[in-house]
Amino acid sequence: MAKKIKLLVITPMYPTKVNPTAGIFIKNQYDLLKKYCDIRIIFPYPYIPSFRKFNPYHKFSTVPFRETIDGIEVYHPKYPFFPRFTIHPNFLSIALFFETFFSYLSSKKLIRKLEKEWGFDMIKIHGCITESIIGASTKKKYKKPLLVMLHGEDINRYSKVMFLRFFSKLALRNSDAIICKSRSMEKEVLDMGIKDKEIYVIPSGYAVGRFRPMSIISCRKKLNLDIDKKIILFVGYLAERKGIEYLIKAMSLVVKENKNALCCIVGDGRSKNELMALSRKLNLNEHVFFAGMKKPEEIPLWMNASDVLVLPSLNEGLPNVLSEALACGKPVIATNVAGNPEIVSKDVGYLVRLKDEKDLAQKIILALGRKWDRSKLLKRASEFSVTKSVQKTLKVYESVLKKTGP
Repeated sequence: MAKKIKLLVITPMYPTKVNPTAGIFIKNQYDLLKKYCDIRIIFPYPYIPSFRKFNPYHKFSTVPFRETIDGIEVYHPKYPFFPRFTIHPNFLSIALFFETFFSYLSSKKLIRKLEKEWGFDMIKIHGCITESIIGASTKKKYKKPLLVMLHGEDINRYSKVMFLRFFSKLALRNSDAIICKSRSMEKEVLDMGIKDKEIYVIPSGYAVGRFRPMSIISCRKKLNLDIDKKIILFVGYLAERKGIEYLIKAMSLVVKENKNALCCIVGDGRSKNELMALSRKLNLNEHVFFAGMKKPEEIPLWMNASDVLVLPSLNEGLPNVLSEALACGKPVIATNVAGNPEIVSKDVGYLVRLKDEKDLAQKIILALGRKWDRSKLLKRASEFSVTKSVQKTLKVYESVLKKTGP
């Protein structure tokens, strides 16, 4: 491209210096796209008081209005609301309704300032709920094309809630193009009656430079893990929708067949205490290890130290964690939902029934006893690399600008 595209990005998640792992799959793309695009990111952030007493979230009050993350300017206009991770899942859809308005109101002035001083060529929103009003109104006011990228729950879950469906349709109907992470998400869009838009299926992609095969023995020594164990790995946020309780229940069956099995759960979240209590109740203290939250650069070590990665989610988009594990030469087991079947073939892993710990246990036992062809695992992973995703994404940008340009 002769000149860089000026891309204004509006997203509900992105790594910050306070929380460097949140939305890292989005950052992976922009780390490569910044070579071809001049990028400004707006990540509206809830206002959090700085006092420490009775405020367990005070550290998030230090998120600044503006910060530079690996060469990209990221803005955090503050709005009066609670952080999402403090809200019970049953009330999250109601919270998103109000957050949509508050994040829009907090961002208007900043967008006007950026347009005047910088002048963006295109607007890209991640998601179709809280970003909907910002995206649609910015397109209308500044006569710029709008690109919508969908990730998972925004279209699979929240767009089906009556008072949020309006927002999702507002974003999609005002879009000039839609990017879905999986074919299952594309179907969701079409089922909503959005049939007159250009829809592209492009995974967000795993970070090629970070995830690669390493010595299993070396990684286990670095992590102080037993070299002789059969390690089953989960990586992700500890929440109900991730289905981790079924993995723990499955482990009570797995250890009957393999006393050497150890399930390592990497991550943190609202369900951690409940999951630890379940593990104790099932007498799995020696077979389930809660490793806690880890830095992004540590995750490849855990994947390479494992024998198989398990993702027992109840709902997904197209999870990067599966392709990341494959890129480390590890087989994967995932529930047969949403985009998971688009990654998991019989050559690289197993699909299991939703909320079925018996099926999950059986597949774990099969995976641990099977000799996997690493070349097939790596080949499958290469189809979902961030490098390929960025190449496809750039072509979408060029196509949209060509069609909507003067």
